[in-house]
Amino acid sequence: MKSTSVAVFAVTSVIVSTLPQTILAADTEPSYIEEIIIKAIRDDRQSRGATGLDLSNYETPQSLTILDAESLVDFALDDINSVLQMTTGVNVDATETDRTYYNSRGFDITSMHVDSSGIPFGTLIVGDLDTAIYEKVEVIRGSNGLITGLGNPSGTVNYVRKRPSNEFDINTIMTIGRWNDNRIVADVSTPLTESGRWAMRLVGVHQDKNSWLDHYSNKRKVGSIVVDGQLGDTVTLAMGYTYQDNDSDGVLWGAAPIIYTDGTRANFDVSTSTAMNWTYWNTLTETAFVEVGWQIADNWDFTSTLTQTDYEENSELFYAYWNTGLEADTGLGLFGYPGKYDGTQETLIWDAALQGSFKAWGQQHQLNLGLSLADSESGTMDSAALTGFDEMPAFPGWQGNEVLRPTWDEPFAAAQDDMSLNRLYGSLLLSLTERLKIILGMSMVEHENKGVSWGVSTDSDEDGGSPYLGLTWELFDTVNLYASYSDIYQPQYYLNDSLQPLGSAEGKSYEFGLKKQFNNNLLASVAIFRTEQNNLQEFVEYSDGDGVDDTDFSDDFNYSIYRGINVEADGVELEVAGNVSDDLRVQAGYTYLKMEDPNGDEARTFIPRRSFKVLAAWNPSWQAKLGLGLSFRWQDDVHFDSAFGRISQDSYAVMGGYVSYEISDSMSLSLNLDNINNEKYLSSVKYEQSYYAEPRSYSLSINWDY
Repeated sequence: MKSTSVAVFAVTSVIVSTLPQTILAADTEPSYIEEIIIKAIRDDRQSRGATGLDLSNYETPQSLTILDAESLVDFALDDINSVLQMTTGVNVDATETDRTYYNSRGFDITSMHVDSSGIPFGTLIVGDLDTAIYEKVEVIRGSNGLITGLGNPSGTVNYVRKRPSNEFDINTIMTIGRWNDNRIVADVSTPLTESGRWAMRLVGVHQDKNSWLDHYSNKRKVGSIVVDGQLGDTVTLAMGYTYQDNDSDGVLWGAAPIIYTDGTRANFDVSTSTAMNWTYWNTLTETAFVEVGWQIADNWDFTSTLTQTDYEENSELFYAYWNTGLEADTGLGLFGYPGKYDGTQETLIWDAALQGSFKAWGQQHQLNLGLSLADSESGTMDSAALTGFDEMPAFPGWQGNEVLRPTWDEPFAAAQDDMSLNRLYGSLLLSLTERLKIILGMSMVEHENKGVSWGVSTDSDEDGGSPYLGLTWELFDTVNLYASYSDIYQPQYYLNDSLQPLGSAEGKSYEFGLKKQFNNNLLASVAIFRTEQNNLQEFVEYSDGDGVDDTDFSDDFNYSIYRGINVEADGVELEVAGNVSDDLRVQAGYTYLKMEDPNGDEARTFIPRRSFKVLAAWNPSWQAKLGLGLSFRWQDDVHFDSAFGRISQDSYAVMGGYVSYEISDSMSLSLNLDNINNEKYLSSVKYEQSYYAEPRSYSLSINWDY
């Protein structure tokens, strides 16, 4: 990493020393920054949208949903799955208990950022990501090439860290719930100096819970510390560390078969699981960051951030598979496949950005220039099972002890990857008139991967870019018409049937929309989008690379084989977010999606074509201490065509909500309910295995604020 560090200092010096003198001179009149700047920087923690510019949601020519801390706490959205389930246009595919895929507008979400910094190196999340350490979660839908370097038409999830405030505050939330769910969150913010120039925030979480699924349980420990302050009158420094430890037992690797050999749909109890009781999947993520901010002039600032993330996972797993299928009359046909994997990943990211505004031709304009250098090194150790490849008894009805914990062979290095993503990006907003603005952007990317996966090379070396064009036209006061366009360039780390890298997905993304801002901070929007994507990965089968379909499947799981498909997606999104009145705030959205292949056939049918989601919180003026909330989500039917027939999940609706009451000025009590209607539905139909989502649940919380 020495070369990266040298580059950091070298490039920083170059950017600062070569700033156009006209820009630096534009706002150099004396200004009183002193104590104000620290609070301003702490408060300005939202992402810069899809453009990298300092624009509000109303001004951004793309769709943006923000779930703030109040909504996260009120509706008990404690993990990322529950957050994205209630986000307009986002679909959550929980294919296993501890691995989850997310998609938006029909395509996989590959980018998850923290404070607008991150790299798009993955398509799924392992373990639970807790939301207690974040101030809010932002979801930018549509092409994201300017902010990630790689253009994906789905979008980006940005977590905004909790930062210190200028006042002392302690908040504690204690929760008990169904499935022996016990959770405690402590959040402390305190100034470190009398002047308030330095402050600290500590957040800690401990959760221990069981599940509606047989054998499954989870323990989670989360911690965060952030210290920030001022160095002089124009320079700020922030340092932080986060720790997320997620331990799961009795985990699903794969899931239950949901179709019989005769094509009949299986119908099991919601608790049904194929897990053995000795299985586990533990993950640990540690992140440290240092951020320096320099207020160059009133309207110009330079920010440099260095982030180091260390991730490790350890697992012993059990996969239930079939050759000829599950027999409806006997419940036989399943076989066991154990696996033991230990993985690590180290990621180092350096981001530097110059942002500001300048006046020319009688109008105010904005400029954003940035450089990002990212390296990620990962490896997986595989310990082959020497026992456990058993013919399984009739299913369902397993007790979790049908297969004893296997004897494992000595571990060997199965996969190794060294990836780098270096990019230079910029965006320019030109105000043609007071109401008409154009945004020009470009992200140039150098991407390299050197690696091996179970004996097969995954090397790739690509250069690319994502141009961006945006237009906003304020037709009337508080009514904004917009349009945006971006190329799609997304490297893919998948193997084709020749065990060669599949190559990049490429295409084009368009969005047109209208946004209306109301006086009470309510924003209503409508967006029409279209995406054309070529060579998009689609899973075909598992293989060991020998081209032989082994009778017992005992060595057919070495590789996941994919093919590239061409897909066109069109859709419409409607969203309303904000305060309807002094008593009522809402977050509601509807999505219509159409996806087809070049032959006009439906593509990616496991993704719903229509969905509707609502979060509504009501604090009646006639009873200020009372709070009521309603959550509602609906999606239409989805399906997956398996070798035995079509697996369908009918349309369904899930309703939840909360009731809260302020016992005193510092204490409140809250009852949260989810799936009140006890809807029985599959968590995913992405594959021909699945499990049932959580039935009716409840929790009771005490919130104490000092």
